[in-house]
Amino acid sequence: MFSQSRFRFLTRALLPLVLLASVAACSSDEGPPPGCPVTNFVDDLDRMTVFADGAVGDLTDVRFDAQFASLSAICNFEDDALVMDIAFQVIATRGPANKDNQAAVTYFLAISDETGAVIAKQTFDNVLPFRGNLRRVAIKDEFEPTIPYPSDQKILNNYRVLIGFQLTTEQLAYNRSRR
Repeated sequence: MFSQSRFRFLTRALLPLVLLASVAACSSDEGPPPGCPVTNFVDDLDRMTVFADGAVGDLTDVRFDAQFASLSAICNFEDDALVMDIAFQVIATRGPANKDNQAAVTYFLAISDETGAVIAKQTFDNVLPFRGNLRRVAIKDEFEPTIPYPSDQKILNNYRVLIGFQLTTEQLAYNRSRR
């Protein structure tokens, strides 16, 4: 259901044509296109702080802190399914306890239907290297989730695409305490 691509130059070149086709579809006599799912980062799962030895504690024990930024989502209405172009950044900041010069993160993309039930979820692992004296690093990740059309395509605007870090119970509690 999900496909990941780091460099999709062809998609970028065709994007203006897809947008033009979407506008043309909106002005046709066939009626409005189906809705597009809301895409966002999940509150409390949009940041990840990893401490040395996994213990939440003193700020001097932070290995790295990671967060999401720059989310974009575009819907492409195909004949039999909705194909989305989703892109976002993962930004990591090195902490004082980082000995391996990297930030290993796991995050997920999930799709929930109109009832809020998760109908698809996939996790992704990524490593952000802190080369040299770099204290902050960022990567851009791109995905193309495909959602088969439900019988009533208009309910797609009640679907949601959710993005978040896969956190431990302690990491989630830490995020909630920082609010």
